[in-house]
Amino acid sequence: MTRWTLAVGAAATIILATVAGWAATPKYYFQMQPVKAGPEVDEALKAFTADALKAELASRPEWASDVGPAGQAGPGQDRTALVAELKQRKLRGFDVTARIEKLKQEVKDPKPGARNRQLAVEVSLTVFGTTIPDAKLAFSGDGQSGSEAEVSERRLAADTADTVHDVIKDAIKQAVDQAVIKLSSTSSGPPGKHRRK
Repeated sequence: MTRWTLAVGAAATIILATVAGWAATPKYYFQMQPVKAGPEVDEALKAFTADALKAELASRPEWASDVGPAGQAGPGQDRTALVAELKQRKLRGFDVTARIEKLKQEVKDPKPGARNRQLAVEVSLTVFGTTIPDAKLAFSGDGQSGSEAEVSERRLAADTADTVHDVIKDAIKQAVDQAVIKLSSTSSGPPGKHRRK
């Protein structure tokens, strides 16, 4: 019985290691494109949003962002080498963009009995990817997040910046989760469905 238990344990370990190896193998390549937003969003916040989206995608094992020198060619440039590199690595390539649809920041009067004012922040954004090199829309995801908390007058600027950053990161995670589900479902649709005549 001990040998059987050890054998089952060893087999389970091998299976788990194999599954982990599969999960760790990238399937997609992403290249970040400039964040789109209205005039109310400054360049620093656009840069933060781009960095946050890049970090969120890079944290997921199915996504890769480094394919060597070939990955430096952007839209409008000759991407022949990039396409060849992606084919060799068996990766699907996407230009990924975030678009901030709504950014609302409001400082409200203190609640009855409270001393500090209320800071309310709300963000809505979309993350979408177009195929490399033919620029066809392949996936999109929406994220929305908000926060409301008491803030002291002397910490208002710092707390506002921190809250906006946290809310953006949360919305990005939601959008990427949604986008990945959509991308996975289109990648593994019902076999043979398109063959029907």
